[in-house]
Amino acid sequence: MKNKMVRWILTGCSLTLVLTIVASCGRKTAPLIPDSPRPEAITDIKVVARDNFAYLSWHVPVRNIEDREMPPAAIEGFRVYRAEMGPGMKKTRYKLYAEISMANPAPAEVKNGLVFWTDKNLKYGQVYGYKIRATSTRGGVSAFSKEIRIVPLLSLAPPKNLAAAGGDGSVLFTWDAVATRMDGSRYDGFVGYNVYRGTGQGRYDETPLNQEPLRTPSYKDTAVVINKTYYYMVRSVDSPAPPWKESVDSAEVSAVPKKLTPPERPAGLTVVPGVGRIFLTWNENKERDLDGYHVYRSEKSGRDYVRLTDKFLNRTTYSDETVKPGITYYYVITAVDKYGNESAWSKERKAYAERLR
Repeated sequence: MKNKMVRWILTGCSLTLVLTIVASCGRKTAPLIPDSPRPEAITDIKVVARDNFAYLSWHVPVRNIEDREMPPAAIEGFRVYRAEMGPGMKKTRYKLYAEISMANPAPAEVKNGLVFWTDKNLKYGQVYGYKIRATSTRGGVSAFSKEIRIVPLLSLAPPKNLAAAGGDGSVLFTWDAVATRMDGSRYDGFVGYNVYRGTGQGRYDETPLNQEPLRTPSYKDTAVVINKTYYYMVRSVDSPAPPWKESVDSAEVSAVPKKLTPPERPAGLTVVPGVGRIFLTWNENKERDLDGYHVYRSEKSGRDYVRLTDKFLNRTTYSDETVKPGITYYYVITAVDKYGNESAWSKERKAYAERLR
């Protein structure tokens, strides 16, 4: 009897399990389709030739081939393919030339979502073609980018011996004039210079500071912020108008512009004697970078002033309560800006400390 009951229970459980499976199979749910591991093709590859160097750049893909978002961390790296082309070549043959890892991109550089890579020691007059593919951490490989070509040509030598100095609200820098090509041969044609600026080492704005090539080996940058470090490099060019054939970069120099012009000296100083004190007032300076005022006093007119204020005054009044009765005191005021520049003395005013009655 007990065995029959066990078989009945097992049979009932089995039937329940079968019914559950059948019911589950009848239920319709959306299938889970994983995103493609293949990044989208690179479409914005750029290349610039300077002498026998090719400077390439492109954006890191942010989507896959299905146009779904692919975070930068999913990109493993890039494969650079290069081809050499010529009139005797019937078919362009691209070969894998370099691989760039996002984890350790050197000698390439990745900055703000852009990859920068340089191909060096190219042959003058040779046509080079480049294509790039992106790879993902999941093993996907993008399609080839569009082909882009360059032809390296002998250029002017870059400027040498750059020197820069921060001035009063400006940076002035100079360099040696260029009169040779990269191979050292003499060049007697047009020579101009393009100046590039950046706020970080080794990375500069795409357009030069000058609107047209400079003819003299110097430049004064006045569009600067005080106490900010700027980085500069210069390229020589062999044409007065674009498209310029620029040289490679010069060495880099940096400088910090300063504020050297002091504020105007305070005006309208008035002193009012009182019992046990002398009260001073003056007009407010209008400089936007003003930090405050200092008060000076002497017992001799025009000399031997002693500063009474340890810290800047942020007001235009002062009460001197260290005076002694029966003595004539001479006062001047100065204004100081936030860069530490102090103005000339105001006009001197004197007062006689009154005695107690």
